[in-house]
Amino acid sequence: MNEKHTDTENLGWELIGWDSDEQAAHVTDLNRVEILGIRDLFPARDDDFLETAVYEVPPALYSAMRSAIPHLEFRPGLEYQIGGFLLSV
Repeated sequence: MNEKHTDTENLGWELIGWDSDEQAAHVTDLNRVEILGIRDLFPARDDDFLETAVYEVPPALYSAMRSAIPHLEFRPGLEYQIGGFLLSV
């Protein structure tokens, strides 16, 4: 795991559902508290805040993610990924 200090104030996260044409068909913004609630569902992550890579969200995780973040919606036929990005300052 990455041991460096991460300044999460400048980070944002998105859960993106991709359609068969590789278009972002469903995007949900996530915040730091929400990421803290689900990060342990991704044990192969390289960082503490899911900020340095994009992680596949398999259907087996949908229920656990909805338990941690009730407003999440997963639409049929989409393949989901989650990842962080730097906010413009």
